[in-house]
Amino acid sequence: MSSSSAEGPHEAQAGAPERFSFQLPGRLEYRDAARAFLAHVCDHLSRAGRLPADAGHRVISAFVEAFNNAVIHAYEGRDQGPVQVELEVAPQHLTVRVIDEGQPFVPEDVPEPNLAALPEGGLGLFIIRNFMDQVRYERVHGRNVLTMVKAFDAPDGAAEA
Repeated sequence: MSSSSAEGPHEAQAGAPERFSFQLPGRLEYRDAARAFLAHVCDHLSRAGRLPADAGHRVISAFVEAFNNAVIHAYEGRDQGPVQVELEVAPQHLTVRVIDEGQPFVPEDVPEPNLAALPEGGLGLFIIRNFMDQVRYERVHGRNVLTMVKAFDAPDGAAEA
C-alpha cells in the first residue's frame, strides 16, 4: 500500500490523483481488512468535505459486495486466488477497482432481483449498480476487473452500467 500521508489520502500535486493498491488472498476473512482501509479513505474524504458520509457508506457497501462476489462466485469450485484492490482519489471522484483471476463474469446474465420477495442473496450487483455512479466490468488478460466510480458531487443511485 502506498499513501503520502499518515493521516489520510490527499492529492500529492494539485489535480494529481492519489492511488492505492493492495492484494489480498481471495478469502472472506480478508474482506474486513480491505473494508477498513476503504472506510479510512472515505472518512478522510468526508472530513475534507469532498464526500458526504452517507455516500461513503454506499461506496463501502458496494465494495463489500464486489469483494464477496469475487471470492464466492469468481473462485467458485477453484482454489482461492488473489483479489487486487485499487483505489484512486481524483479531484472529482473516487474510483474503486476489484480485480480477480477467477471465472469470467457476464453482468447481463444476472437477472434483476425480485425486491418484493426480499431475497436472502442475489442483491450484490443490484447494490453495486445503485450505490455507485458508474460501474464497468471488463475481462482483461484473464482477469475480472470491476471498476466502480463515485463522483463527489453526483446524486446517489445514478449508476451507468
